[in-house]
Amino acid sequence: MDLKAFKDKLFTAAQAAGFEEYELYCQNGARTTINIFNQEVQQFTNAASTGVSFRGKFGGKMGYASSERIDDTVVGFLIESAKANATIIETVEIEELHGGDANYPAVQNHNSDLANVTSEDKIEKAMKLEAAAKAFDERVKAVPYCAFVNGEQEVLIANSKGLDVFDKSNHMFAYAYCQASDGTSTKMDGDSHVGFDFDKFDPVSLGENSAKKALESLGASPVPSGKYKVVLENSCASDLLGVFFPAFSAEQAQKGFSILAGKLGEKVASDAVSIVDDPLLPWQVGTRAFDSEGVAARTKTVVDMGTFKTFLHNTKTARKDGVSPTGNGLKTAFNAPVTIGGTNFFIQPSGTSLDDLLAQVGDGLMITDFAGLHAGANPVSGEFSLQAQGFVIKNGKKERPVELITASGNFFQLIAKVEAVAGDLKFQIPGMHGNIASPSLLISSLDIAGN
Repeated sequence: MDLKAFKDKLFTAAQAAGFEEYELYCQNGARTTINIFNQEVQQFTNAASTGVSFRGKFGGKMGYASSERIDDTVVGFLIESAKANATIIETVEIEELHGGDANYPAVQNHNSDLANVTSEDKIEKAMKLEAAAKAFDERVKAVPYCAFVNGEQEVLIANSKGLDVFDKSNHMFAYAYCQASDGTSTKMDGDSHVGFDFDKFDPVSLGENSAKKALESLGASPVPSGKYKVVLENSCASDLLGVFFPAFSAEQAQKGFSILAGKLGEKVASDAVSIVDDPLLPWQVGTRAFDSEGVAARTKTVVDMGTFKTFLHNTKTARKDGVSPTGNGLKTAFNAPVTIGGTNFFIQPSGTSLDDLLAQVGDGLMITDFAGLHAGANPVSGEFSLQAQGFVIKNGKKERPVELITASGNFFQLIAKVEAVAGDLKFQIPGMHGNIASPSLLISSLDIAGN
């Protein structure tokens, strides 16, 4: 059914049913996944997903309903379900629809050339990715995880207060994780690529780098327990930032679950650390013109040279705090409630190379991977105790691989001890809190338990 015609019928029915205000949210997506193993296509899926959600204020309370169908038959269902939902809600919390903004930014988040790439071309590059990883070194025994994925999504939001916005985006990512063995040691590691330009994706380079990362860790052993000067590699620092992202959410702060509650304007990190949430970055997965409530996207400096400047808000949390929403209202699915999420959320890089960062360390450790992030980290308190692996740094150079160590501390004490930031910012496959990234970080001291 034509979406405009569906919207008109739904809104006419909502008005006749006595809703004071109402909104339609529509999400239409498609995703292609190709998995390769031993130069054979192990999985090829083209999955489409469409859904609409309706919310409306009835008797002063907001009711919700959703459907995976878009036709005349669901109009009555959405209206009656939302009305019934509103009548049984006991909360007295006020919820308002956003009436739209005067201007919405133009963003770069859809590449029509990517949308036209054939399945045959996608498979060919996925095959080349696996082949390059296996051919790099005879110690690469297998590539258990090799995939190419791309997705496309359309979002429309319209309501009775005048909001009517539409966004179309797409992206692609690929990854290869290699199993390497030298007869006495076996390791698994790899790398990924995220982008929008299929022609610029080099599967051979990614495959070789994935193999190299697995091979580098062979023969790893622990180090003595103690306090070490540490470089957190960019991917590792990104993972840690993602785990503690909820601390920057106004929703978590208002519930008493953020260690940053009451600390606006205070120092929470070193001068070397600035954190930005930027939905306007060209060609990033988190780039968007508006959030899931239709609030216009804008760039926010969350931490400015160590000083905490703002929480991230949706319309509900902004109303509670008496501030403007920041454009971070997020639906994880068309039928999910609005929470708070990041767009492109990252620690600002510098002009310093990773090699320069290692040289500044002199003697210490480089941590390249944490295991058990969600089990060994507490987003509320900031505490973490995580198994880690990486390399010994000797005279400013990587000397040998390290494993079977545990890094522990508090995330906010850790970012307060950042002495320098590298320029190697790299966005990876997005996680549950958004598109989160960090460059490599030089930490003055970190507790390490080894042998």
